[in-house]
Amino acid sequence: MLPLWKKTGYAMGRFGPSFLMTMITMTAFYVYGTRFDLNWFLNGISLSASYLVIGLTHWLTGYYSDALETRWGRRRPFIVIGTPGIVLSGFFLFVPNWFLNTGDDTLELLLFTYYFILLCLFKFFYAFTMTAHQSWLPEITNEEERPLVSGLLNTFNFAADSGGAILGFMTPLLFVGNPSIISDIGLTLLITFCFITMLFMLPSMTVIREKSDIAIIKRSLKKETKTAIANRTFVGWTLAVGFLSFAFIALTQQMVGLIQEVLLLDTIEALIPPALAMLGSTIVCFYLWLLGIRRLGKKKSLMMGLIILAIIMPLTPILRHLGAAFGYTPVAIMFFVPVGIGMSIYYLMSYVVPADIAQVDELVTGKSRAGIYTGFIGVPLNMFQAASAVVLGAFMELSVILTGDELWGLMWWGPVFAPFLLVAAFILRYIDIDPDFKKLEAGRLESANE
Repeated sequence: MLPLWKKTGYAMGRFGPSFLMTMITMTAFYVYGTRFDLNWFLNGISLSASYLVIGLTHWLTGYYSDALETRWGRRRPFIVIGTPGIVLSGFFLFVPNWFLNTGDDTLELLLFTYYFILLCLFKFFYAFTMTAHQSWLPEITNEEERPLVSGLLNTFNFAADSGGAILGFMTPLLFVGNPSIISDIGLTLLITFCFITMLFMLPSMTVIREKSDIAIIKRSLKKETKTAIANRTFVGWTLAVGFLSFAFIALTQQMVGLIQEVLLLDTIEALIPPALAMLGSTIVCFYLWLLGIRRLGKKKSLMMGLIILAIIMPLTPILRHLGAAFGYTPVAIMFFVPVGIGMSIYYLMSYVVPADIAQVDELVTGKSRAGIYTGFIGVPLNMFQAASAVVLGAFMELSVILTGDELWGLMWWGPVFAPFLLVAAFILRYIDIDPDFKKLEAGRLESANE
């Protein structure tokens, strides 16, 4: 078993990359579309390409980190190489004005190229690093200690997502001037969290290693992928998460624009209450969902969360009218609290379910395929996300063409994307994400004794 300090050291590595990913996910689309005046459709193309990159990288990293054999272990080299890449690409993404005059419309294609390359590089290094990191979970823990480590992972991840979300709400306020440049405060915050990313990943880069009895798989990528695709639960989970993420992309990309342009909350003082409300609901409901999972199981709990989001998202067109009648801050709080409730259950399940699927496969086949299960899911998942990004970019550009600005698009995206959550919930009805490990282990021992 891992000592507690190693469990914590492994889990804390999740914080920095997740923080930067959340902040970039929430703000890059909005900042490049409004502060740097990049065409919304080109913005969506860049975002879409970055999802294809992260999907392919998840897949290939999953396979090759399963097969790699070095004296440092098979996962650690990916983390050592990828972490600096996350930091550098994430940092330079927010400072295009260091290299380009972002206020010059004739340089829009250069700005598009800069954004396209930096965003794709960030997603590549994130997937390269975190696929290997997440694949460690079933290989450095046993079944008894995995819930604790998963809980630690989710604690750091929730802290990162919540902190990244709070900073994401405020990121547009950290840009000054026309054309916009990042302020001294914004630059200080960016450097600080880039440093924290490196610092918190040091234990994973230096001392964490998988168990010595893990079998190194030397088989073809094609065969390993076919094995994953043949797993009915894995395919069903992938489809459910794909449709779910189609809606989540719109939710996360539009969140900053919604709160600033639709709900007119454009000061730090006005932004803090809804940001803290979402943070509080996410953290509290994380623990409430843990209790719910014990009573209801993972499937029913996740379906409940999806239905909550499917009810709240279509309200976006009337939020401004409600804000005018009852106050924009109270309406923002009432909207983002259930958003936090619905999103928290998925973030909890996003680690547990793939690890469970990998363990079931290992109990049945005797082979560890944590990497391919963790990695391959990124291919179809990010194809859904790439499609969502293109649709969202076109939707926002259509808003500009028809109305002269992006306000209409920021108001009406909710009803367009919410139905995909119900599709995800429908698929979940037909797959089993609550395996009986005791029964599976007993079956494995019985087979071994025959």
